[in-house]
Amino acid sequence: MASEVTGGYSQSGSQPSAAASSGEQDDEGAPMEELAELQILEEARLEKLFAEQSSQHSLDDERTLNTFFKLFDMWIQLYRLNKCMEALEEVVPICRKRGGDFHVKGVQALAFTLWKKSRFKESLELFHEIEDLIGSSAALCENMGHTYSSLGDLDEACKYFRRSLLCLDEEAKLGRKTGDKAGVLLGLGLIEDRRGKFEEALTVVRESQKLFRERAAGKPSSLVAKAGMSIAKLLLKLAAVESDEDKRKAMEEEAVERESENVALFEVTCGEDSPLTASALQGLGEALERRGRLQEATKCLARSYQLEAQKDAFDLLSVMHVHNKLFGAHMRLVRSGHALDRASFRSYLPTVDVALQRVESMNQDANAGAYYKVAAELVAFAEDHHKASALLSRAIELFKLEEDRGVAELISASEELKEYCDKQSAAKG
Repeated sequence: MASEVTGGYSQSGSQPSAAASSGEQDDEGAPMEELAELQILEEARLEKLFAEQSSQHSLDDERTLNTFFKLFDMWIQLYRLNKCMEALEEVVPICRKRGGDFHVKGVQALAFTLWKKSRFKESLELFHEIEDLIGSSAALCENMGHTYSSLGDLDEACKYFRRSLLCLDEEAKLGRKTGDKAGVLLGLGLIEDRRGKFEEALTVVRESQKLFRERAAGKPSSLVAKAGMSIAKLLLKLAAVESDEDKRKAMEEEAVERESENVALFEVTCGEDSPLTASALQGLGEALERRGRLQEATKCLARSYQLEAQKDAFDLLSVMHVHNKLFGAHMRLVRSGHALDRASFRSYLPTVDVALQRVESMNQDANAGAYYKVAAELVAFAEDHHKASALLSRAIELFKLEEDRGVAELISASEELKEYCDKQSAAKG
């Protein structure tokens, strides 16, 4: 977070982002490198200092709050979302009471954390609160554009992105830099993507990444990788409808190249266990699968699955997606003549167990049942038929609670697989 309130976290790439991800400065004013190892050390130092100041001076002390916001930037960069939420429950009321810059800093920190946890409506309300406090700025408008985009309101998203560009021009005339043209361009590119204008989107996103690279000046940057992820996805979409074989192959190969770079950048800047690394690994797995490099794809997808299952902001749809991609890649290998790799399926069981614990803590409905069913299919291939049968029983029970007739096929398929698993278990004695 910059020392001067700008009205929102800009420099985002494909999403709102704290200043820590785009050149946060240390206590001496020097740019802090985006290296996960250094950030973890800084996190430990700031956590110790924050605890000491909270004890000595109280949380409602300017020194303590200033340290907190530096710590918050580290937590956000390292995706410590649960830590952020726990601390902000106490910090935000204090900031609102103090008013001024602290009011804005506290509210925007909470808005950004909620955004990261996919609670977009709540995040948007807070961004509007900031807008009421200080008016429009390039950074704030950019963040609101990303949030409206995530909510599916593309018209409002486009309006705020374009308003951000206007604010950038006005701020430049005043000699101020509070926004991020690269991030705004990436946001607009994502809007064009969602409107199906893939070529136009690719052009805009490439320009965005170019600006991010110039800013990074040769150093590792998560923003270069965030733009790279969008480039890779657009390349695969264009390749899917490309009739020229050579052009299609070139697009897919570039997608593999971009995603490989993305994984490497996120590992260095955000950490090997970051959700951003998980997303890039999934993208790389999908690109490799498109090129027919299935065994490499399964390794990437398996690692992505593991990270998705354990991240703070657990997203069942994301977990289901990468699970199905991994399962599908193995089935493609079988169809191409390879034997079913049961050893790999057994190696995935710890990841499934982690995901099951997370799903068990959720509302037990048909969505939970859907995960129990796909988990059972994987567990059955790992030859743990007793566990697979138990999971299928839970899935069937939850499916039967639904009034939607569409679950009838799911129930039938689950009962059929359960019968097979029970027979296999009985045969083993």
